[in-house]
Amino acid sequence: MKKVPRILEKIINGLSYVTGGIAALALVAAAIIITEGVIVRKALGVSTIWQIEASVFLLMYACFVGAAFAQMHDHHLNVDLVIIHLTPRNREITLIVVSILSCIICAVIAWYAWPMWYEAFMRDDHSESLWGPPLWIPYFFLPFGMSLLFFQYIVYIMNKIKFVREGAFSEGFTPSELKDVDSKKGKGK
Repeated sequence: MKKVPRILEKIINGLSYVTGGIAALALVAAAIIITEGVIVRKALGVSTIWQIEASVFLLMYACFVGAAFAQMHDHHLNVDLVIIHLTPRNREITLIVVSILSCIICAVIAWYAWPMWYEAFMRDDHSESLWGPPLWIPYFFLPFGMSLLFFQYIVYIMNKIKFVREGAFSEGFTPSELKDVDSKKGKGK
């Protein structure tokens, strides 16, 4: 029975990894589309109808669906002004509580967003632009992304609780915004 949570964790992490890779490609595609739109408009004097909308849809995907990938790697923005002054155990407990609140927010957003997507899908709503893409596609990004982020938070919370129970945390604390920077470099010169 202990294997079930690990299997679910692997599935959620795998899905987050795949959607995160697609989100990175969506960012690159949005940049290329915007650049192409500027070049076509300035060089050829031709107005285009699809670039802005397509790039907005791609950025929506990257933001909402890519959030689970960021959470999986613990790369969300953190304000650690308060938690740097806590003991290691209290710091981890605070992170668990904050993650539970974030998880609840994701669940509420997903709960209300799935019917919005379903309505747009059933009514076959289209954008009012000349291009007129179906709106169920970008509307899907919010509920799917928040659902995936919800499950990624569940995995994170389970791992944090296990971490606290084992008491395996260190006494030191690395501020989150400097986590990938060597803070000792340049000292002592």
